[in-house]
Amino acid sequence: MRRNVLRGPLKTGWLWDLGRSWPRCFCSPTSFSSLISSLFLMANGPSGWHFAAPMDRLHLHKQMFTHPGLLWGTVTLLVSSLAFSSTPFAHAAEKDLDHRSYRFGFTGPEAFPIDNAIGHLRSGDIDGDGLVDLVVANNLKARVALLLNQTGKPVSDPVATPSKTDINELPPDARFKIESITSEKRIASLLLTDLNGDGLPDLAYVGEPKPIELVVHYSRGKLQWDAPKRWQIEDAQLVPDSLAAGDLNADGRIDVALLADTHVAVLYQKEDKTLGEPEKQPFTGTIRVLKLEDVTGDGLKDMVLAHPDNANPVRFRIQSSSGQLGPELHFASPPIRSLAVEDLDGDKRAEVITIGATSGRASVANLARMPSAKLTGSLQQGQFQVLAFGRSGKARRGVAWGDLNADEMPDLLIAQPETGQLTLHLQQAGGDLGPARVFPSLAGVQQIAVLNSGAGKPAEIFLLSPDERQTGRTRLTPEGRIPFPEPVGVEGKPLVMTAGTWKPGQPNGVAVITESGERQLSILNPDGSSASRITLPVTFKATPTELVFHDLDQDGLNDLIALIPYEKLKVFRQQADKEPVILDLALPGGAMEQPWASQADVDGDGRSELLLGQRNFVRAVILKKDESDTWVLAVKDQINGVSSASRISGAAALPLSGGKSEAVFLLDAEKKALSVCERDPSSVWRATASVPLPFSDFTELRPLALGGSVVNGLACVGNSAAAWLSMSGEVWELTERDTYETPVKQGRLSGTFAGDLNSDGRRDLVFLETSKSHVDIAAFSEARKIVPGNRWQVFEERSFRSRRSEGVEPREALVADLDGDKRPDLAVIVHDRVLVYCQQPPK
Repeated sequence: MRRNVLRGPLKTGWLWDLGRSWPRCFCSPTSFSSLISSLFLMANGPSGWHFAAPMDRLHLHKQMFTHPGLLWGTVTLLVSSLAFSSTPFAHAAEKDLDHRSYRFGFTGPEAFPIDNAIGHLRSGDIDGDGLVDLVVANNLKARVALLLNQTGKPVSDPVATPSKTDINELPPDARFKIESITSEKRIASLLLTDLNGDGLPDLAYVGEPKPIELVVHYSRGKLQWDAPKRWQIEDAQLVPDSLAAGDLNADGRIDVALLADTHVAVLYQKEDKTLGEPEKQPFTGTIRVLKLEDVTGDGLKDMVLAHPDNANPVRFRIQSSSGQLGPELHFASPPIRSLAVEDLDGDKRAEVITIGATSGRASVANLARMPSAKLTGSLQQGQFQVLAFGRSGKARRGVAWGDLNADEMPDLLIAQPETGQLTLHLQQAGGDLGPARVFPSLAGVQQIAVLNSGAGKPAEIFLLSPDERQTGRTRLTPEGRIPFPEPVGVEGKPLVMTAGTWKPGQPNGVAVITESGERQLSILNPDGSSASRITLPVTFKATPTELVFHDLDQDGLNDLIALIPYEKLKVFRQQADKEPVILDLALPGGAMEQPWASQADVDGDGRSELLLGQRNFVRAVILKKDESDTWVLAVKDQINGVSSASRISGAAALPLSGGKSEAVFLLDAEKKALSVCERDPSSVWRATASVPLPFSDFTELRPLALGGSVVNGLACVGNSAAAWLSMSGEVWELTERDTYETPVKQGRLSGTFAGDLNSDGRRDLVFLETSKSHVDIAAFSEARKIVPGNRWQVFEERSFRSRRSEGVEPREALVADLDGDKRPDLAVIVHDRVLVYCQQPPK
């Protein structure tokens, strides 16, 4: 190496090798340089030998060979240093170990120089000879390098060394023969695995330049490959952990998942063993890491998503027995530097290994089922689950919960405004949502109203689309299909709508405000026919963002309330046997920028008040006449957020034990939490608990029935996701098992890799320490503890003044049996080469 000296475990029998090579050291400067270089490659191993001088300090040049004293002095110095210096890594480590099986011994590194821009080290038997080969992406040459294992095979004639070589440049060792496949891509992520079930490892990678494509080379065996198959995915992320493979639909076939900007593109393997077209699995927020591992121990691959810099960096989507990926489960933790997901203890349940971004401490954790903690009264803090919709360019999209199939459980219906489709998730008996089912519909749907027609009857679905200037009606058929909506009896462009009860004793209806020259309020029957129509005054110019049915004056008749940003509240107050009167009412506390409303019985009198949000508090109001016989909004009570910085964007009430009182939940968008509020003994509303929300981009909070018809949870609805919080049942928790800090002084752990180095049925941890360029090996014991093992410096940098900034080194590691002796070995990428450390037999 030009700038560094390689360091590593000592090869057995180095003195004999030196003796055999000694006569040749006088032949030429090149052979002598190779001899000295090989001494450095044999340095610093478990038996204690090391040599610390960097190669560039030896000043090897031709004058050494014309000066006998200098020549013999140099040789004497080398032999003396190797014979008398000692850094007993293995012996020192033995003091920290509670079992001899945690000791690992390796020979010195075998070096395989390729090019500087190499990465994505993978292993597999490419040529079918029973030996493990290596694959690495060579982005400097836009190709995939194949390191074919030659262990036990006759050595072919070496390629002639070029006449002009660097004095410290070494040819690759003989264990691997290096060949390549042209990719014409700068590969960002690479897989080597069987993608069609024929037992042969196939190649898959994604990279640039554009068009950004997923490229798959199917192997025919004996280094023969089919013509590459390509899938153009322009928004694919070009990050190292963007590509993964695993069975994601429980059909026994390997699928491919690729991380894109707003979703995971999944290519499911078909019955003919080929990959289908990409299907989108949206996610919330930003993701940079994708892993497919079984984290629950049920034999099914789950999806692990992460962004190292997020406040909640790791989330999971657990696969059900039916092959459906569940909603996102988020877990709070500090930002991380790296993530690995490996089954360390052999219990078929993968552990999550992270390295903290600030502390540099490694942590091992796994998912476990735990009882839910008590929240308040009879309510428990169940699992918070998030279902991403996929992002929309529209400011609003229709989302509604309602019992669409008459099974007394609310289902979730989502509009896809850009594509003109509806996505339906039917609720299952256990409270989970079924797989997505997509149906054609109106484009640009901004609101969905679900109108229950009665027990045992499917609900009516009303859709409002300003883009198509239509209000449509449809329903879920007994065959499980939602037909294309039919227009209803309203004229003009629909602006806003809601569903509820308008007249006592009449079935629920839909109220919709339309604009066609003049504005009108229409009340629609469940069949879509018009029940009544009111022409609005010319002063009704602003467009409401929300309509709400609520008995505001508590006279037993529902009123209709229109919420308009920065304006007064408009109320259609019902009168017995008369047309409703329209009231303009000033809001206590002033107009709202983003108005919303909810309902709750805040005083326990059995009648609900209207809840209106005002920055960091919520006011419960009713409609009453003042002393001058004028209708005004009167404040019955106020519920404050946890601080003056709170920003309340929704509220919902849930009954407590016995149903005699309620708890009001406030959606605090600023604090990213749900505040639980109750009345104290003096009947003052106070926040008594808080539920942190890992994702809080929601605009609505409402009660929800999960697994039945009884309300036992909360639903959050936003423009890009919906979420629900159960108030009972067990929950998944990410439980930390142990932590580890490298013994290297001022060391910095940057990456984690795993493999069973000592063949005890548990995978050991290979940490890459990049401040001092160490490989740091630790074992995972039967007690699920991280036990320090061996460590050594892979190479030594030149002095600080002349040191070059070339990123973190070493970069990658891999554990596999590379010499065919049934003992796992270690391969490491550093600078421009792959280093192979073969494991020595135990003494």
